[in-house]
Amino acid sequence: MRTAHPTIENKASRPSVDALLTKEARVRLTAVKSHACFFFFEGQSDQRTHVATNDTPHRACCYIGALFRSSKAKERGHMSSSSAVLGDLMVSLENPTVKWVAVGSAVTAGAYLAFKVSWFRKNPLHSFSGKTGAMGKDQVDGGIQSYNQFFDQENGKGVGDRILATPDFVNKFYSLITDFYEYGWGESFHFAAREVGESFEASIVRQETAIAETIGLKPGMRVLDIGCGVGGPMRNITKATGGFVAGITINEYQVARCNKLNQDAGVAHLTEVKEGNFMDLDKVYPKNSFDGAYAIEASCHASNTTALYEQVFTVLKPGALFSSYEWLRTDKYDKTNKMHVDAVDGIAEGNALPEVRTIQDCIAAAKEAGFEVQYTFDRATTGGVPWQAAMKSARRAAYLTHILTGILEFIRFAPKGTNDVHKMLLSAAVNLEKGGDHGIFSPMYLIVMKKPL
Repeated sequence: MRTAHPTIENKASRPSVDALLTKEARVRLTAVKSHACFFFFEGQSDQRTHVATNDTPHRACCYIGALFRSSKAKERGHMSSSSAVLGDLMVSLENPTVKWVAVGSAVTAGAYLAFKVSWFRKNPLHSFSGKTGAMGKDQVDGGIQSYNQFFDQENGKGVGDRILATPDFVNKFYSLITDFYEYGWGESFHFAAREVGESFEASIVRQETAIAETIGLKPGMRVLDIGCGVGGPMRNITKATGGFVAGITINEYQVARCNKLNQDAGVAHLTEVKEGNFMDLDKVYPKNSFDGAYAIEASCHASNTTALYEQVFTVLKPGALFSSYEWLRTDKYDKTNKMHVDAVDGIAEGNALPEVRTIQDCIAAAKEAGFEVQYTFDRATTGGVPWQAAMKSARRAAYLTHILTGILEFIRFAPKGTNDVHKMLLSAAVNLEKGGDHGIFSPMYLIVMKKPL
């Protein structure tokens, strides 16, 4: 699902300064250039990137500086003149400390170029230098600041206001982070229970097809994907089952992105996406119109679980099934344990949640909405690889990305506020890891419900 990062090197126009690098140094420099632009959660492997020792920093800087001044520089607009100056400065570097600083600058610039060339030029809806998600360049800083205000409450004050404003801050959240999520994690914004030896991508697909099986999706059926995001699960599920999947998301940018990806994947005829609030499904779809429904780690954003389940109940046909992967506190959660409380609060803040509920809360909500609860099951307890392991393996890449986004924002290649968005995601990742490590939180507690005949 990810786009490969092409090497900047061009054999036809390679500068003679290439001779300065040994074969080993060139290999390691290529690794630096390709790995330096990893984004949040990127790097499912545990490979580590090193720069060759001795005089390699000096050589690397000379090499990248010369590349910037090559004929390709004309294609990079305003980068050409500044790169030429940077290249000239690099050649004269002698102080070891300054050399390493120069390496960092060169890698940062290389990361920016590779990032923009290899990803955003191939996806015109994205433009990291001009906007993040649905927000223009001048809106990102205000977006993250106003988002943070929802959680800047002392001793729980203002929680009621936060719940009432949930649709607005969820929309703001996904406007800020959709590009980060998709580039770093993939097109499916959720976790998965992974078997030993199973790839991350395979576990994601298996998680999605498993929920489709619980509602019996097959050709001829029409089901609803509640909180579909950019449609990764939708595409995998419709390919696996042949059923028709309709998706709803509150974020306009995600609708446009999802439609494009559905078209590219050749499943546009089996999918549709609408912009809307899943708390008002009856305003978007007719009553008794779906053969089933599922939600993959999306209903956690609901301001009221019972109200959401009632909306799903309304649009389902009698006898239809509804399955949901819920973000929940487990029975191991201890409200008197400060670490538990801080971790769960951090999960809520970093993921636009009004609160983190319990399985008892969801079961009660399902029954109150009129559903018959078929069964519940915590998929986080299955598999040989913990769901949070994917974040642990990418921790170093995530911190490198944080440094890079800070530098890119400082030199005005990224919108102001980008680094704060990434800081929020880093904090969320740390707390999710704690929740998983201590068994106090599950992002995939399955609850299967049926609308009576």
